[in-house]
Amino acid sequence: MAARGARCIMVLTIMQGPFLRHCVRFDITTSNFGRSTMKDSTTAIFTSLSAALESRHFLATLGMEKDEMTAWIRRSRLRSLADELQHCRDGEGRFSSPAVVAAAKPYLDCLRDEPAGGWLRCCHQRVLARLFPGSCQGPEGMALTGRGSHGDIYRRGCLILMQVLRGLYRYERQVLPFDPKRDMPLVSVQEIMAHGYTKEYLRLRTLAADDYIYEFMRIGVDITPFNTLGHVGGVHYVAVYAARQLARNGIPVDVALISGAAACHDIGKYGCKKNEEKRVPYLHYYYTGMCCRRLGLPGIGHIAANHSVWDLELENLSVESLLLIYADFRVKSSRDAQGKEIVHFYSLAQAFDVILGKLDNVDDAKRQRYQKVYAKLADFEDFMKEHGVVTELPADFAWEPADPPQPIHREKVLLEGNDVIAQLKYAAIDHNIRLMSIFRDESDFGNLIEAARSERQWKNVRTYIGIFEEYSTYMTEHQKLMTLKFLYELLSHREGDIRLQAAALMGRIIANFNDTYTKELPEGVSLPAKSVTNLSLFTTYLDRIICPDIRFTEQHKLWIGYCLSTFVSAVLHRCVRSQRPRYTAVMGPYYERRNYSEEEYIILLKVLADMDRDYLDEAFMAAAGPFIERAKQSESFNLRVAALNCARHVFADYTDDLYYKDLLKVMNLPEGRDAFFEREGNLFLVDLKMGTHWVVKVANLELMLRYIDDQSDAGSVMHLGTHLTNLLKVSESIFVRRAAGNSLLKIASNMTYAQRNELTVELFNGLEIGDPQISKYVPEFLGKMILKLPPREFDEFVKTIEGQLLTVNIPLAASMVQTVGIILEQFDEFAKEFSEDPAVNEKRQRRLLYIMIKAYAHYNKELSRDAFRDLGKFIFHSPLMPDERKDFLFSHCYKKLLVLLDENSEENLDFYSNSAVLNHIYRYISQHEFARGPFTFETGRKPCFYPGTFDPFSLGHKAVACKIRDLGFDIYLALDEFSWSKHTQPRLMRRKIMNMSVADKENMYPFPDDIPINIANPADIKKLKDIFAGRDLYIAVGTDVIENASAYRAVPTPDSIHTVNHIAFARETRENAEPDQHEKTYGIQAKVIRLTLDKFYEDISSTKIRENIDLNRDISNLIDAVAQNFIYDNNLYLREPAYKHVLEAREIGIGSFKPRGAESLWPICSALWDKGYHTETVDSYVEKDYVWTLYIDDASQERKMIAYAAVHRVGSRDLLREFHDSAIASHIRDAADGGIACIGFLYADDMAGIANVSQIIITEILTELIARDFAYAVYHPVDPAGYEAMVIDALRRQGFVNIAPSGEQPIYAVNMKSPIVIFRDVETTIKNPFNKNPRVRRAIYEAHNNLLSVMNHIYPGQLILSFNMSAFYNKIIKKVAGINGVSIVEDKKKRRGPYMTVPFGKALSDVLVPNTVTKGLHIDKYFDRTVKSFTIAECQHYSSVDNQVKTIKSFDRPVILIDDLLHKGHRMRMLTPYLEQNDVEIKEVLVGVMTGQAMDMMEEKDIRAESAYFLPSLEVWLNERDCYPFIGGDSLDNAHNYSGYGRNPSINLVLPYVKPAFIGKGNSDADYLYSLTCLQNAASIMETLQDVYQETFEKRLTLKRLGEVITYPRIPDIDVGVKFDENMDPTRFIKNDIERLIRLRWGEGDGDLE
Repeated sequence: MAARGARCIMVLTIMQGPFLRHCVRFDITTSNFGRSTMKDSTTAIFTSLSAALESRHFLATLGMEKDEMTAWIRRSRLRSLADELQHCRDGEGRFSSPAVVAAAKPYLDCLRDEPAGGWLRCCHQRVLARLFPGSCQGPEGMALTGRGSHGDIYRRGCLILMQVLRGLYRYERQVLPFDPKRDMPLVSVQEIMAHGYTKEYLRLRTLAADDYIYEFMRIGVDITPFNTLGHVGGVHYVAVYAARQLARNGIPVDVALISGAAACHDIGKYGCKKNEEKRVPYLHYYYTGMCCRRLGLPGIGHIAANHSVWDLELENLSVESLLLIYADFRVKSSRDAQGKEIVHFYSLAQAFDVILGKLDNVDDAKRQRYQKVYAKLADFEDFMKEHGVVTELPADFAWEPADPPQPIHREKVLLEGNDVIAQLKYAAIDHNIRLMSIFRDESDFGNLIEAARSERQWKNVRTYIGIFEEYSTYMTEHQKLMTLKFLYELLSHREGDIRLQAAALMGRIIANFNDTYTKELPEGVSLPAKSVTNLSLFTTYLDRIICPDIRFTEQHKLWIGYCLSTFVSAVLHRCVRSQRPRYTAVMGPYYERRNYSEEEYIILLKVLADMDRDYLDEAFMAAAGPFIERAKQSESFNLRVAALNCARHVFADYTDDLYYKDLLKVMNLPEGRDAFFEREGNLFLVDLKMGTHWVVKVANLELMLRYIDDQSDAGSVMHLGTHLTNLLKVSESIFVRRAAGNSLLKIASNMTYAQRNELTVELFNGLEIGDPQISKYVPEFLGKMILKLPPREFDEFVKTIEGQLLTVNIPLAASMVQTVGIILEQFDEFAKEFSEDPAVNEKRQRRLLYIMIKAYAHYNKELSRDAFRDLGKFIFHSPLMPDERKDFLFSHCYKKLLVLLDENSEENLDFYSNSAVLNHIYRYISQHEFARGPFTFETGRKPCFYPGTFDPFSLGHKAVACKIRDLGFDIYLALDEFSWSKHTQPRLMRRKIMNMSVADKENMYPFPDDIPINIANPADIKKLKDIFAGRDLYIAVGTDVIENASAYRAVPTPDSIHTVNHIAFARETRENAEPDQHEKTYGIQAKVIRLTLDKFYEDISSTKIRENIDLNRDISNLIDAVAQNFIYDNNLYLREPAYKHVLEAREIGIGSFKPRGAESLWPICSALWDKGYHTETVDSYVEKDYVWTLYIDDASQERKMIAYAAVHRVGSRDLLREFHDSAIASHIRDAADGGIACIGFLYADDMAGIANVSQIIITEILTELIARDFAYAVYHPVDPAGYEAMVIDALRRQGFVNIAPSGEQPIYAVNMKSPIVIFRDVETTIKNPFNKNPRVRRAIYEAHNNLLSVMNHIYPGQLILSFNMSAFYNKIIKKVAGINGVSIVEDKKKRRGPYMTVPFGKALSDVLVPNTVTKGLHIDKYFDRTVKSFTIAECQHYSSVDNQVKTIKSFDRPVILIDDLLHKGHRMRMLTPYLEQNDVEIKEVLVGVMTGQAMDMMEEKDIRAESAYFLPSLEVWLNERDCYPFIGGDSLDNAHNYSGYGRNPSINLVLPYVKPAFIGKGNSDADYLYSLTCLQNAASIMETLQDVYQETFEKRLTLKRLGEVITYPRIPDIDVGVKFDENMDPTRFIKNDIERLIRLRWGEGDGDLE
């Protein structure tokens, strides 16, 4: 210690928040404060040292017990040492290891005998020897590590010293701010486990701890001139800082993997030897990889060893590799004046210049290469910023940004120019990252292989092969082996093109199996030999292809064998040139053998014929030459022909003339032209015979082609052309098809245009047959033939192709798209042959391009996928198309592609396919920007906002859009949700129809779904102006809208609709022919452009379209043909009204619940007399002031009373007086849990024309009682006539039971404490006219009674409240009218209240409330697959909940929320945040039924709520329609997980779908009875609907047509991959489920339950 009074320097750290922010250096004179602080620091250092030395793991390593160590610590005066160590810190407060050793020597006896190089050098070398065993060889190296002939004498000292340093460094972390250049904290075990990161990282953590890696790096900084730790720590920080942000924002990044790779990426620098110091930047990659592999970190090592900027030249890198290269790029070192290495953090742009200055031998080529890889890094950084990553490093080096931004949400459709290009890049990077994350995980990759293996559609198989082609370079060797195994299986696939594609990819993978090491190797070092090599795999698969095993049939063996040539050619083409002789040497022995069958011989000859002559080295030819000669002498005719063809390709001196001479001789044909033509007819016949070998057919074609030249007559050429066309269409051999196609193209130049046209038509007609064999091979040659047609015929063909795309024949449409792709790719052939105006040719190309884009927008996933793949293949990835044409086509489609990519849903296979296409687009963009600079785009087009309901989008709408577009506008089509009275299809279905309809039109786009624009709302108009700020905005509307819409009648304001430029389109009819018509401005203050459309388009109306759909007519003259197919395929618009029904509250009238006099009974006196009542008795009862009454009338002009009920309270003391029976009084006392009500009078006229009146009056009177806290009701009529059968039946159905002793006057009672609630809503889901049909209504009525009966059986004596929906809605509508101050019947002048109603459940979801703006929220309950939990989300095909609420907000009215029941409030809890977020004012929540629990919840949320009925509690509640399959149900899975546009899978909570545990408290008999009743009810209703439908339309009601009868058909979920037959009737499926349910009861003796 320093003497008293001396000054000492110490570091104080100031804590701020959760992080150590900064440290301040103070001079402190020795004082009480100073001594106290010093003492605290000493204690902390001592504590940290003790903890390190006494750790269990360290003691085990050292071989000491804890008490021994404690004694040693005391003996070594460690506390005093801790005091000394206070002075061993540098200016930053960090411990200097040399100073620590110097201070520790006097205290620690194990450090007294110092090794030759010193303790630090010894410790450093020991760790180095562990990492790089070869670095410490020889006596000198052994001496430095402390190991020698006397054993490991310094082991104990090194271990204790390293552990002391570990304790000191831990203390540093506690008291000093984090500095990434000095520290490198690893990812915690908890984080790894929580996120499923790579388990390999756990090994790295263990190695780092056991081998003192961090301490080793700190010592290296102190005793060497290199600051490797500073650089590695900096890179680690930058990489992990970015990675955690990406992971937080949903990008699949393995934070542990990038942390490990960053921590290890420069470990190889320590392994470089002294004589390699100058080459460390180039050699450390090798040493890094070697070290990681040896330590068991192959995954981490693969990324760590490939972090050079030149590694970016690889097309596809994982996000972890990109992050490491990016971080390494930004962290660079320099040396200060004293030669000390200083680590700097640069921005990406700054780092570019720094690195460029460091590169060796920089010439223009290297500079350009470097700029190219830098551009890729810049794109990646921009991508990260787009996803909410802050790339600027925080000053305090926190691990998370202080205020992390959200990922940037951009409306893709509103972007222009280079912003669109950037989004295409980001989409490509995102897809690449996500796909590479699948490749990173062996399990995910295995799943991908299995998905490909189980695929049955040949086009989808081809997609998978394409993915493996695109990403094969980045597969691990194990993944390559998995892929090879799968591809070998495909060699026996029935489709020839798939076999050859698989064989070619096998060759490519094998040629590149062992990645060529591109980085520098240390002198004298060669890479270790691998057990599996390119050559060993080639040997294996060569044998498997030539000699397939016995599990294959002869046909399969042939298919596999004919892949040999493709496989070998791919290997020899892709392999390293110097290695080719090694491959041919493997093939040699197969050509030395002669014991082959004819086909095997021909297969081997084909390999030679297809090989490049350069590959045929002398050694190989020594075997191949005699092999060919032997075949030429064969007795087999086929073999001799094959041998001649092979010889022509192999032997340079064997000319074509010699070949043809020998071939004619073998075929016994004359050489002379005329003589040959005489025999040519026989060749045609031979070619068409199935028994003729393909080599002979190909040889025949070559001979026939030889005699066709300019002197040939037109008939001969046409004859041969027809023959070739037939062969191309019908030949079984892919080789013959190709030969025929190529021959046809060769002789086309000898044909007249008429002949070319005729043969092209023949090929086209062959495609129309729809045979997949034809559709696969014809498009290539059809496209090339079309290019040889003159302009007029060319245009006609394009028009025909365009029409075929609109058909429902998807395979044909896909072939047409491929044909268009080939035409577009090779369009220059047409342009060269025919001198056309360049502008006309550009128009042709745009038309062809948009044919492909229209196919991409198609609703059929397979066609859409094919079209997008063809766009990538024939345009952006084409090696034939010139860059100038790519630029031209891209400039006309770039935004359309981005918009459609954003609009189209993306399933698994789409994702894989899109990844490859986006890669092609990204390469094209990068190459263009690098070679030709930034893109230039057309400017000056004005935006036009075109709103409409578009239900559906018609050719009339399209004509308007086209006419406006041609005036120089970009059209933004906005689906208008503000025509709230219309009964529209789900929004996303309408949007899909709209997108498909305009997909073939340039400069037409869908306006964003999440920006609702209400033209009557000035705030929305201002929003619209802001979106298109700086551009001359117009809005397109019909003149009828301008004349009639309230927005135009309003007083103009600064942002009202009047201030926007207009394009007003009017009908070309007599009505608007007045001369002053065009002068009207309707208050519009801005510019107005007037358009008049053709009469034909204006006569197209939604009503006309719907009428034709109902009659199953063709409507392609009214709407786009693809949209027509979509509508019919999805059963849209069938039997659906154009406008919603206004539900007026005048079907019944319900009187208030109050005491009334006897005069209130006068309207029904005569009816009571007829029923046998003593009216005086009833009058006397009703007259009493304690009797409360309620009545129902028919709401007619006469207000005829149809039901009446009277009730009074009975106290528990008055029971005996009331019932005159002590047993009954006692029973009621025991059963009643609250107030007791006695119904003394109940009347209902069920013949009055109002259905279920008795049930309605019972429900009304009992709910009034429950609301007043009555818990028990007894029916005890004051007049015996009250026991009429109709009333008693109604009471029994509601749960009343007879409690009177046997033989006595019955008394019916019910417990009302927790009623069962059933919403009688089946009728509301059945379409008109079926829901009005008497038979259907009868079936629904009987089904409901069956349900009530079974619920009575399960819950005897418990109240069942059956809510009739008309009465239910009646009350809700009256309450809305009261709140909104409007009438309950529709106002003829259409005056509306100030508030709008928003139904958010099943109540009133498809109707309008009178005189009130009504706009429903379409939300649904979605169970998970196990039906254990559920979420609330938007209904299928509707916009997100947030977007729907934004639309509600645009109405700019306070809302009245409406639902049928509010109990637990799941919907309300989910909805409230959206309403608050969008600032929607809730005037009131109005529900049909509200429970006490719900009332409390609403009060807590401070939301005003009211209900038609109040129930303190309930037992069970049911929407009856949801009990019945195909009629109702809840959705399954989350709203976003459904696939395609099929019906949403649903679940009914009944057996056999799911156990309804909520029924009968889990009783199995109750579950069974309830489920059986529901299924039987569903079958009965459905059977009746089927009969009525059959009688009405004279056709069966199949599952496909169910949408004509049920508003929202719900199809029960069966299983993944299983579908119902849509051509069967639904009842069959329900009955099948009844059978399944009965089987579940097998053996349980359920006979007595039936």
